[in-house]
Amino acid sequence: MADTQRARSEILTLFADNVTGAISAQDLRDFTVTIMESDFQFAGDFWTEPKPAFTTTDKTGRGWIDYSQVAGSTISFGDALCYVGASGVWRAAVGNVSARMPVLGIALNSYASDATDMQVLRKGLLYDSSLSGTWSGLCGKPIFIASASQGEYSYTGPDNSVCGWPSADTTFPVIIGLYEGASFGLAAGSGHLRFDPQWYVTGA
Repeated sequence: MADTQRARSEILTLFADNVTGAISAQDLRDFTVTIMESDFQFAGDFWTEPKPAFTTTDKTGRGWIDYSQVAGSTISFGDALCYVGASGVWRAAVGNVSARMPVLGIALNSYASDATDMQVLRKGLLYDSSLSGTWSGLCGKPIFIASASQGEYSYTGPDNSVCGWPSADTTFPVIIGLYEGASFGLAAGSGHLRFDPQWYVTGA
């Protein structure tokens, strides 16, 4: 029998109180392939970064994800986000507004203001196939918050007129990640943004 990935509810049904010894070897195999996704084949793989080859569903992200977050405004998929600590909500980041920085996440869906089911990619790989055309030929290039527009980012570095945070007359290039190829090396782009806010926080 083929091993089958199952929904969490199905796994819980399979693993009901085992008073009759009804949990089979196949149930255990299905459980294993459900929690061990295809890129987690070897010891230590839980600690590796997600890879583009395994991130193939459009408009998704993989890596460190915060669930059940609150949207402080209308949010679109892929928006760069800041966390507004006083109110405990996420808003679209704005490069030249200090109160809307730093970038600490990427929205993994579109949400209405006050939504409480928000998923936020905190570090990892964002896949948006539309980026393939926008950033064609730019694999390995850093991606910046380079606009006064909410949530937007670009491969071009900022200038004083667009991203002067923390002051209006100071250029401050905010790198949030890099554009990554579909496979290893700097192959043709495929719409993958390697997001890592640590680059912004530490400058390294």
